[in-house]
Amino acid sequence: MMLQDSFGRIHDYLRISLTDRCNLNCIYCNPHSSQTNKLKREEELSYEELLRLVNIFVERFGFKKVRLTGGEPLLRKELTNFLSPLFDLKKRFGFQLGITTNGILLNRNVDMLKRYGFDHLNISLDSLNSRSFERITGSNKLNDLISAIENAAHSGFQSLKINTVIIRNVNDYEILDFVRFAAEQNLNVRFIEFMPFSNNGWNESSFISSNEIKEIVETVYKIEKLSSPPNVVGTDYSITGSKGKVGFISSMSDHFCAECNRLRITSTGKLKLCLFSSIGEDLDLKLLLRDKSIPDDCISEKVVASMSNKKFKHPEIIELRKLEKNNMLSIGG
Repeated sequence: MMLQDSFGRIHDYLRISLTDRCNLNCIYCNPHSSQTNKLKREEELSYEELLRLVNIFVERFGFKKVRLTGGEPLLRKELTNFLSPLFDLKKRFGFQLGITTNGILLNRNVDMLKRYGFDHLNISLDSLNSRSFERITGSNKLNDLISAIENAAHSGFQSLKINTVIIRNVNDYEILDFVRFAAEQNLNVRFIEFMPFSNNGWNESSFISSNEIKEIVETVYKIEKLSSPPNVVGTDYSITGSKGKVGFISSMSDHFCAECNRLRITSTGKLKLCLFSSIGEDLDLKLLLRDKSIPDDCISEKVVASMSNKKFKHPEIIELRKLEKNNMLSIGG
């Protein structure tokens, strides 16, 4: 059966956070090195529990896409012990497999991702300037990250996308540099609006909308809107004279909730219906998984029931800023 919410929207895209640990301290995600990401191993879902959930979502609900996130998913230890059986499930059910990474550990893992059937690779890159990169991420490894992107671009992934969060007076001066980078490297750079999460310093003055970013791009580049399949949360444009693309994800200025087909599972086993869902709305899958008397049928029924809490759109900014313990690392990007 297809998994629908109370508004009739079909959900078939599962994002799984493997860990809330990260090797960067990005100002919009993990500010002030606020390490909520020090979970004990037993607090995280085990690989066996994660595989059981993937099986439920793809076999019983027909999910077509599975993406691994974090924190930084490549930090999870003994990752091949998970990826090998996950690849077996992929071959059996035919779902698309992706990963979102900050790229710091990517060079040493590109071949592994290809070997275990990853189709889609998203890499976070928020500055092309070494000083700004260090200011944003707390790391001086920009050159390593650029090298990893170039390596991945030649590795034959079905899609490779660069995710760039734009913050006014932090990296907005680099918008045109990123478009040039996309054009020269034949990449898809997606500009993402800065979103308010706990203690990440979001305010109106730091926010720059997708429309404004697009206007800046069009002062120099001619871009043309591309057709897109249903349930895509971003809008992509071709760059005239190049194979490169730019995309705009308007999560704050233009709610795309009606098209969103995503569900998230945190590393601690909470089913989040939205990035901005409150704690009380989250189904505790770990509690169900660790009760050995509860069969898959019952877990499936609980998932279906939880969908009644899915909102038509997320709250307005004034309400989002009041949310507590709404940390991107804990949720999974």
